[in-house]
Amino acid sequence: MNRIDHIVINTQDRIDEAVAFFERMGFIITPRGYHSIGSINNIIVFKTDYLELIGYPAGKSLEQLPQFVQGPAGLAGMALKVDNSDQMRDALIARGLTPQPILDLSRPLDLGNGKMADVKFRVTTLKPNSIPGSDVFYCQHITPELVWRPEWQAHTNGCIRMTRLSINVNDPKAASELYLRAMDVVKLENTEANTCIIHLSNFEITLVHKTDKPLGMFKLVFGTDSLEKVSEALTQGGVDFHKEGERIIVESLSHINCGLEFECII
Repeated sequence: MNRIDHIVINTQDRIDEAVAFFERMGFIITPRGYHSIGSINNIIVFKTDYLELIGYPAGKSLEQLPQFVQGPAGLAGMALKVDNSDQMRDALIARGLTPQPILDLSRPLDLGNGKMADVKFRVTTLKPNSIPGSDVFYCQHITPELVWRPEWQAHTNGCIRMTRLSINVNDPKAASELYLRAMDVVKLENTEANTCIIHLSNFEITLVHKTDKPLGMFKLVFGTDSLEKVSEALTQGGVDFHKEGERIIVESLSHINCGLEFECII
């Protein structure tokens, strides 16, 4: 439980606009997915993780949809990769957490040429509000070969993976204790009175306390092999951005409702 599987952005009923925006940034977007529970999604696949854009069809009654897409737009959750959902659930209970029953889920995938396949996975969530600032859940992929496909990973902006996530909480040190129970942390770094950095395998979660921001996840950073590729993709796509040191910061859309940055990791 020390690897990020995917990060979720809730686009509400504006998923088409979000998809178009990420395409303009130089990302390859997978075909639309349709869930049996009423939500829809597109994903952006990297080497070992992916970003999920989730939403619902315009005009859909919210009462018919899962609770997580009824919330505000923006970063909505993070999934940790697990190899065995049953063992993971036992481990969480032993750590004093309350995991919900494991869900066996699937969604159809159009492979082209008239071929279809079912993407299968097992998901476990925690009791609501267990972890400050984020909905942490756990994902075991039964058919990973249908998710991590080479044709979806060659982004023109050179992005390889997601690297950092920033979360605003009331008390970073107190919150970090719960994160330590919810995941296998490689290292915990207390940098300042109001900042804690949780180091996972190839990923960092920064817990901060900012009075000028609402509580919750507010910034996601992508790792690229070239900031020049990012700059070229953003310019070609007409996306406003600026540079701060060795980072590129995107002027994100209001309905995506989170900060997006790029850093070079090669």
